[in-house]
Amino acid sequence: MDQPKINYFAVLVSAVAFFVLGWIWYGMIFSSLWMQYTGISMDQAPSGSEMAMQFGGSFVAYFIMFYCLAHANHAFKVQDVKGAIQSGWWTWLGYVATVLFVTNLYQRKSFGLWLIDGGYWLIGLIVGAIILVKMQKKETAAQ
Repeated sequence: MDQPKINYFAVLVSAVAFFVLGWIWYGMIFSSLWMQYTGISMDQAPSGSEMAMQFGGSFVAYFIMFYCLAHANHAFKVQDVKGAIQSGWWTWLGYVATVLFVTNLYQRKSFGLWLIDGGYWLIGLIVGAIILVKMQKKETAAQ
């Protein structure tokens, strides 16, 4: 398999978009419901250094995830928005939804938590995949 020319800026933008989506998703839309499902209260909020570690670690993980998705998109010749949506969907269904589901089963978490977390990952993967494809096309067109 030939090695793709990865647009690292597109990977970075995808990771930032995913991070911002998380802030909106968990911080504004589903914060109280998520806390109810997880049993975590505002009193248990992490300290500054713990939060920095959580956010920093999350961002690195998101960057790696979209770097890998850029490779998969190249391998499967994803070149348009329709293909990006399919890429995000199948990645979510095969690798995220299933893992979250099994994890929630064993941790005895509610299906509602799976819906909140799964929805975040589904939307984020699709948005990130679209960003990767759109920015790759712009880079290709500029050459």
